[in-house]
Amino acid sequence: MQYSTIVDKDEQGLIQIIEAAKKFEEDRFLEGIHQRCYTALDIQVATDRVREYQNKLNTEARALVYFSQTFLQQYATDNNKCFETAQMLFNRIRSTLKASRAVFKKTCPTRRRRQPVDMEKPSIYVRSVLSKGECNRDLFGILSFEESVQTLYNEMQAFFTTVITTLGLCHYMIKMERAIREDGDRCEQIFKDCERKALGGIKEVTKVLAKVKTLPENEFNERKAKARSIKDFYRENYHQWDTDEFKMSVAIDVLRKGRNDGLTDEETKLWPHNHQQALRVREIIGTIDTMSDIEGNPNKLKGSFLVELIKWAGLESQDKEKSFYAYFCKEYKARGGRYEPLSWNAVSTERKNRRDMGVSDEEQISSFEARITA
Repeated sequence: MQYSTIVDKDEQGLIQIIEAAKKFEEDRFLEGIHQRCYTALDIQVATDRVREYQNKLNTEARALVYFSQTFLQQYATDNNKCFETAQMLFNRIRSTLKASRAVFKKTCPTRRRRQPVDMEKPSIYVRSVLSKGECNRDLFGILSFEESVQTLYNEMQAFFTTVITTLGLCHYMIKMERAIREDGDRCEQIFKDCERKALGGIKEVTKVLAKVKTLPENEFNERKAKARSIKDFYRENYHQWDTDEFKMSVAIDVLRKGRNDGLTDEETKLWPHNHQQALRVREIIGTIDTMSDIEGNPNKLKGSFLVELIKWAGLESQDKEKSFYAYFCKEYKARGGRYEPLSWNAVSTERKNRRDMGVSDEEQISSFEARITA
């Protein structure tokens, strides 16, 4: 009799294989051995084959676990642009599917009678002795068999445990993706987290866009206009972008907002979500020479003053501090500042010294605020 090895690449297909694998047990295994009339050599060959499968499954399972740790937290992903999530996951577990298919097919009943051409072929996941209906109970159990049979049973038990775990993780990701897409607040949080990360890696994109006086249309705005609400926008577009599209749209959106508020593109990248602070910093840079106690070595700005300025600037992360200092030096010089700023290495050394002395960020910010209001 011919059997079908085809399984739909969707959630129900995953469930079908998982349910079949969960039915593996000692008595079904022994019935399969009896049914096939396995010899000692057959047992050894089967054991070696299952071990080979297991090695491939373990590699695939580790890769899937790593993938699962980031996939759900990505608003944009290159992994399911052309396929539904279930299809994409099926494509990531080819070894697991191939191995389980081989095991189930090998344990299907063999019948030599001719099968009608138009007869639907039964699925191996349904007809295998490892998963079909009731099975005969062995009177003496697995311990009455030779050690080689017990070894094969243990290997197959480990094999099906891995199959269930791997496919179960796939099913979990599908369910969680669906749950996240139904939660507008969570989608919004993921969007904003990914937007912040995207802003940290769009230097090349913004470098190109900075040369363009009129920014291209932003697909964010187009999709927002079509959505019934902002929450619907976040939900409907979760896992519907690839990463390059997302980065480009983030760059266009952020730069346009900055230009509308009178910021340069450099200022927008430093303060993408706090344009008022950007304008305040720009204003303060123009008044620095009027402040007291800012000169260190002759004609040099004081290191402690510069460290306080950097902390007061209100940057979102320390990664931006060096970029901000470059911006400050350029802006200060353009405003006709009469002192020379220290090198970045000197500022970094001063920052480390103040940290070693136990001076907190809050104290440095308060000190700089006092300079402004003096």
